[in-house]
Amino acid sequence: MVRLIGGVGRRSDRLVALLPKLCLVLVVILTVGYAVAGGIVRPNMYSDSGWGFVGWYTQDRASSFNHSLGPDLSDISREVEGFMSTWSPGQHLLPGLVEKLGMSLGLAIVVVVAIFSVLGLVGWFALYRAFGFPLQTAAIALAVMTCNRFFNLSFTNYTGGEVLLFGVVPWFILMVWRLRNLRWFAVLPLVVGTAVLVVAKLSGIVIGAAVVGGAAICGDRAWLKWDTVRKLVVAGVTIGLMGVIFYFAWFTRGVTAASISTAAHPDGLIFYVSFGVSSLWSASTSLLDLASYLFLNPGREVFQSITPIAYAFFLPAVATFVFTWIRLSASHGEYLRFTYSISAAMLVFFLVLWMAGKSVSLEERHFRIPSLLLFVGVVHAFVTSRSWLAGILFVAVAALSCLYGLAAFVTRTEANTRYPMGDRGFRQLSASAEAVAYIRTIDVAGPDWKKTLIFLPSPEIALEVRNSRSWANHADFETIEALKAQVYRGRVDRLYVFVQKRLLGDGKADAILRSFVDYPIDGWTMVPLGELVCFYQVSK
Repeated sequence: MVRLIGGVGRRSDRLVALLPKLCLVLVVILTVGYAVAGGIVRPNMYSDSGWGFVGWYTQDRASSFNHSLGPDLSDISREVEGFMSTWSPGQHLLPGLVEKLGMSLGLAIVVVVAIFSVLGLVGWFALYRAFGFPLQTAAIALAVMTCNRFFNLSFTNYTGGEVLLFGVVPWFILMVWRLRNLRWFAVLPLVVGTAVLVVAKLSGIVIGAAVVGGAAICGDRAWLKWDTVRKLVVAGVTIGLMGVIFYFAWFTRGVTAASISTAAHPDGLIFYVSFGVSSLWSASTSLLDLASYLFLNPGREVFQSITPIAYAFFLPAVATFVFTWIRLSASHGEYLRFTYSISAAMLVFFLVLWMAGKSVSLEERHFRIPSLLLFVGVVHAFVTSRSWLAGILFVAVAALSCLYGLAAFVTRTEANTRYPMGDRGFRQLSASAEAVAYIRTIDVAGPDWKKTLIFLPSPEIALEVRNSRSWANHADFETIEALKAQVYRGRVDRLYVFVQKRLLGDGKADAILRSFVDYPIDGWTMVPLGELVCFYQVSK
């Protein structure tokens, strides 16, 4: 009996020793699999990224970097130039540069996503180890992360700055962790590092400030030490420089999400706190995404909004963070103070924006970076606990997250095979094959390219236009009142206006056509193109 127990124990010990290697092998296999599938099938693109690429392809005619050209609303035969302030440049700059090497944009996107995914995996692993967590904990955290929906999403649906931020943030945080004594020589690398985060995604300025602030107060009994005052001064100067540079170099030059107003949630602060805390808990495992899929899916909605989900997640989130603090406070106190203060700072920042009625969407992705910082601590607290209940809960949540992530990747990849392949080598999510083919027939190169304007219902479709001028709106997401308020004056020789067929019956298509006020409303010719319809007027 003793021999049997001893044999089982030895086999168990070997399995535990082998677990980190198995996790890391899984990470490699999945990442390579995502990249290969993405390269074969090719991803589609969300409209935010589409806007960036629309601007990118006009920059050769613009006066300076990050400026784009679009039609002059007072005379559509002319172009006007504007600074692209709404989107960070990295999301279109990096794939655009790779495309210039001779590959299609779709393949260039997969290459960039793969590079930054690997860069991020290595960076998060190095950061987790720098926090003092054992190999087993870091490997398990990385394996769950790689199975996750948020990690594999960009291989099928390009999300722009999200994947770039995933790749560069852990390296920035690792630098701050190494420099957490905050001597004056650290100011320059911290400011430069934050600039890199902003190039990846504009929210990088918030992350940079929160991380530097967290470094100033994470020391043991920091509130009792005079040296903390010096650290706070250095952190304040650093954050101040970040803010001033960002404000004058970017924020004042155009529209961002933080400068657009919208209606606040009726429950106010109670809801926003619940949503923020829930997102800090769920963003590392995409659980809020899963709940949205289950309960808010169009056509079979169980709830009318995300509100009840945020409230339901709040208590498990608080319980998890309290449990983690209790379990790790003695062994990883500095890590806890660092990550909890970063999370709190980012939560407060978003609470201020939401309460001020700014148009920052209610998505867990805004809290993904602090959630990933917290995640390794949660993993360690649960996998080292002697409580069988804690172990079962962790395995259940991790398994649910992984199964959802892998199933979602397979589903999205299969769906992409049914979307038409665009001329630039990525899948068109919103355009029919007939519309893509028709655009190629009207997008004719030649000396009169400026005399053709092709107006499309989403910016990523506009990327099919290579020779003529193009522009887009967001008719699906705009109210009919907003569409009626849009006015385009002037004429071109050839004007093509594409709209979704479903907009013909709700008045939106008519509002779009009437916005071209110098064209007679009865002069349009209609061409049906699957789910899209093209209206055109051509001068004789």
